[in-house]
Amino acid sequence: MDNKQQANTSVVNDDDKASIVCPSCGLTKIVSVGQFRDRNHTVKGKCTCGYRFVINLEFRRHRRKETDLEGRYNSEKAAVSWRIVRIVNLSLGGACFEIQGKHDIKIGHQGNIDFILDNHKRSAFLKNVIIRSIRGNIIGCKFIEDRAYEPALGFYLQP
Repeated sequence: MDNKQQANTSVVNDDDKASIVCPSCGLTKIVSVGQFRDRNHTVKGKCTCGYRFVINLEFRRHRRKETDLEGRYNSEKAAVSWRIVRIVNLSLGGACFEIQGKHDIKIGHQGNIDFILDNHKRSAFLKNVIIRSIRGNIIGCKFIEDRAYEPALGFYLQP
């Protein structure tokens, strides 16, 4: 396999099935990929035509948008109340933020995040969240649903 080859992305549906397309011949196959949900999301594939390729499995329910927004975060378990954070990406279902310095945030902690979009209306949000992932100072959180749909956020996230 060519090391310069870019991986294909396949969105996984609610039944843990993904449509895999061979970049060489275009053959499409529906494959069960549930076994990769909590493990590696990048897998190697081999088509019946012999072509080998890499597939990124996208398990997210909502499209993420890269951002550079200032926000604040507080946790029910944190020693410090509100901390300034940088929202690095955002979706209808959650956010990923970067926090400076040492922190005591743990997976499963609940808290709040507030931020203002860089849109025309400067739409402000205060969301209840639960922490889902931590990679050093990069924290992934899921919004705890308090409203079914946020129109301003949905519009902002459109491609």
